[in-house]
Order: sequence, then C-alpha cells, then structure tokens
Amino acid sequence: MANFTPPTTAVAHPDETAGCDDAGNLKKSFSWKGPYTDLETAGKGIAKGDVVASGWVASSWSVRRTPGNYGVLTVECTPPDPTSGSGTEEDPTVVEPLKDIWSIKSVRNDVSIMAYCGPSEGANPNRAMIEAWMKEPDGKLAKMHQFKTSDGEIEELTGASLALVQKIEKGIEAVIRFYPVVTRTRTYADCPPACLENIGFIDTPPAPAGTAKKPSGLATAVNAHQWLKVQDDAQEQTDSKWTRTESWMGIAKSDNPDDSPWDADLYGANRWPMPYEQL
Repeated sequence: MANFTPPTTAVAHPDETAGCDDAGNLKKSFSWKGPYTDLETAGKGIAKGDVVASGWVASSWSVRRTPGNYGVLTVECTPPDPTSGSGTEEDPTVVEPLKDIWSIKSVRNDVSIMAYCGPSEGANPNRAMIEAWMKEPDGKLAKMHQFKTSDGEIEELTGASLALVQKIEKGIEAVIRFYPVVTRTRTYADCPPACLENIGFIDTPPAPAGTAKKPSGLATAVNAHQWLKVQDDAQEQTDSKWTRTESWMGIAKSDNPDDSPWDADLYGANRWPMPYEQL
C-alpha cells in the first residue's frame, strides 16, 4: 500500500462526490484536472488500496478527455479495511472484514442402513452375520433368514439382526439424515489474508457467542455438534471487493457420546496418511 500523489501538472477538480452503494458501503471519488497524458500515466500507477486521502483508499480509476489535450482523472475510493495490531511479528496486523455474515442450514446425508449395526451381538444387528446371509446362494435358506457358515452349520438371524434384514428385504439401503451446515461469509476491501484453512479437518466454527440478554442460537447449535470444515473459498466480486466463504458440517455429539462423531483417525489433526501404514 502506497500514497497516491497526483502529477504536479494537475490541480484538484471540484467534482468530488460521496455516497454509498446498494449494500450500504461508503464510497467517495476524488478528481484532478491536467494534461491528459500526465493523468493517464498517473492512473496507470495507481494500485488498489493506495491511500488517496485520509480514510480513503483507491478501488478504481478513470480518465476523461477534455478539449485542448486536457483531461480529468477520477479515483473511486472506499474506506480501508480496519486493522488491529502493530504489524510486527509479535503483534501482527489483523485485517478485519467490512462485513461478517453467518448462516445455518441443513443438508441431506444418506447413511448406509448398515450404520445400525453395532458391537453387541445380542442388542445390535450383527454386520458379519447379515452380510453372510446376503451372500447365501441357497434361496430357500435365505428366504427363511438362514445361511450356512464356513463349516457347513446353518445359522439363523434373530432379534436386531432379523429386524434390520427385514428392512433390507423391502429395498431400503440407506437412511436419510440431515446435518447442520454453518456458513460464514466475510467481505473485504481487498483479497482476504487467508483461505483454505483446516479443510477436511475437525474444526469448530467461531460463531458469535451472543450476550446474557440476547443469547446466540447459533452458538447453542455449535456447542451441540462436532464440526468438519468443508469449505474455505475466496472470490473477487464485480465491485472489486473480495469475499471469503467458510462452511462447517456438524454431527450431533449425542449421536456418539462416547467417541468423536467425526472419526478422528480420518478427520483429526493426526489423521491417517494415504496410503495408511500402521507402524
């Protein structure tokens, strides 16, 4: 970021304007009149974010030709991104967004019906037995919910395993579930300082906490779920501003109270490498 200095051959033009765009963002333009070629050269040297006046940085510029090889240089400006910190390594400058918008919605996730299987052979459907039944070549045995073991013995499905198989017999292969997705969209005057952070890892969205008088329902939802970061994009807009969009998908902690709802071996900070090698 540098300070813009108009050419010495130019003088300030009275066509200074101020206002805001449809989104409520402040804007202001400054103009100078002088030889056209001098103004064009000065305009080409302007970089987005250059300081044009106190509290205003350049976002775009244009030169309009007037009679006698003269012209008018107009620089469109916006307020700079507010910052905090001194900019040193110990206290780095943090670029604050012009806007910070949060949203929450639900997305559909189809879960295999085999997810009902569990470790308790008596209380849970037994996946090994169910898959053995599904592979049974004798249709008569399969119809009676029976199958042959490797040693030729006939086993019969009962209890929870039989209940799940009866769903499979109806053609049910998956169960519809809806997971919350929290999205944060921040708008910056220039390219945001970071993106692509923690994608594919367990990560908690820093949702607004609210106050005692006005608690944040979003924070309540965040605390009730474990989150996987699934998006962190940056994109320039038509008005030259930038947006950074982050999203997190949550699984209710109550779905797996004794363990990590998102498998830490697959999504944790020390997740398995690909290919996985057990040392």
